[in-house]
Amino acid sequence: MAAVVGLTFLFGFGNVAALARQSDVTPWIAPLVAPAVDLSVIGLLLGTWHLALRGANRARLRPERRLLVFSSLIVLVLNVT
Repeated sequence: MAAVVGLTFLFGFGNVAALARQSDVTPWIAPLVAPAVDLSVIGLLLGTWHLALRGANRARLRPERRLLVFSSLIVLVLNVT
C-alpha cells in the first residue's frame, strides 16, 4: 500500500509541476502546488478518520467529507490535465 501511495504521489507531483511550469507559475512555487493539494487530501482523510473514531455524528462529518470530495476532485482534475 505504501508503494502505491508513494508512486501516486510521485505521478501527481510530476504532472502538476509540469502543468504549473507550462502555466507560467513562478519556478520555485511550481513544485509546491502538487504536494500542497495531496497533503490536504491526506490531512482530511486522517482528520475525518480521527473524528469518526471519537464518535462524531454524521452531521458533524458532513462538512469535512464535502471538502474531502472537493479536494479529491481537484487532485483528479490536476492529474488528468
